[in-house]
Amino acid sequence: MSNAHVLICLPTYSEEVHINFAFSLLDLTRALTDSGSSYEMLHVASSQIVRARNFFANYFLNHPKFTHLLFLDTDMKFPAEAVIKLLAANKVVSGVAYPFRRQDLGRSISSADTGLTMRQWLEKYADYTFAPITDKDGDVNFVNGFAEARHIGTGVFLAQREAFEATIPFSACYVPPVQYQSSIANGKFYGFFETIEEDGVYLGEDVSFCLRVRQAGLTIWALINQTVVHYGASEVSGQYLEAMRLNGKVT
Repeated sequence: MSNAHVLICLPTYSEEVHINFAFSLLDLTRALTDSGSSYEMLHVASSQIVRARNFFANYFLNHPKFTHLLFLDTDMKFPAEAVIKLLAANKVVSGVAYPFRRQDLGRSISSADTGLTMRQWLEKYADYTFAPITDKDGDVNFVNGFAEARHIGTGVFLAQREAFEATIPFSACYVPPVQYQSSIANGKFYGFFETIEEDGVYLGEDVSFCLRVRQAGLTIWALINQTVVHYGASEVSGQYLEAMRLNGKVT
């Protein structure tokens, strides 16, 4: 989408980013420029991710020069093409489906997985930040890589202005926190990402916002044909003698 002016929002916990995220961001800035779009970046370092995301959304609403808000989590490697595809699709709310950092290390490897590399096995069984809306047979329908979602993670997440304007009636309004007051000219701080519950289940801030989007009658779309690397601490445990047994070296 040419003539887009994107607010790129970067929440961090301790003002640190993964080096491969930095390379991805550099690639994205080049791709946006090449596509005829412009951008500005906004960073907040905070241990309170809900407050940070609410600040980004309210800052966006208070600056009408921006056409899109783009959330990027700084612990991921993503292709610039993914964001360009989100822009080109012209969806009010869309994001890239990517894996959580957690892994089920207790899962057994079955004969159906014979021939898979470890990378393919992890990709096959990862949990993803995407809840699809399925058809009556339980299948996920997608066109040009996009599938309709009940919710999508905010790691690579694009929203147009309508997404926030439409969810104002479903969001509590507060006085802006002191540190953000100078940036929120209208003095209104909407809790777009305040966590809520659905059917007694506590929802994360990204899922909570997506629920508000659906309450407002809008649809959410997931781009499911892009590869994202999600970095985090992984657990590796082992016993050398057991490794020898598994490799057939001892009985």
